[in-house]
Amino acid sequence: MQATLDLALGVNAEFSNFYSTMAYPGSALYRLALNEGWQLPETWSGYSQHSVDSLPLRTRHLSAAQVLRFRDRAFQSYFSSPSYLEMVERKFGPDTVAHVRQMAAVPLQRRFA
Repeated sequence: MQATLDLALGVNAEFSNFYSTMAYPGSALYRLALNEGWQLPETWSGYSQHSVDSLPLRTRHLSAAQVLRFRDRAFQSYFSSPSYLEMVERKFGPDTVAHVRQMAAVPLQRRFA
């Protein structure tokens, strides 16, 4: 996960997003999660990356909460990066930087993080 964030920061693209793996019903990952006894979302909103009850797939080494916390920190880190904000200002101007700062300042409410 850190390598992915480091790559995104190095690329410094105009936009990036960070998504956690979701084990959707009917998928091979869903069957794996069931076999492993891993917790799955109880509602469809739990499969949404931005919902309060978002519950990504855990790994063999990290809990779902740890994955979600990293995802949210990665988002904040990327959109608060000085090199990113400088690039946005050069290309789009200070008003866009202000909008990005406003977006990044809103923490997502999480039940499981």
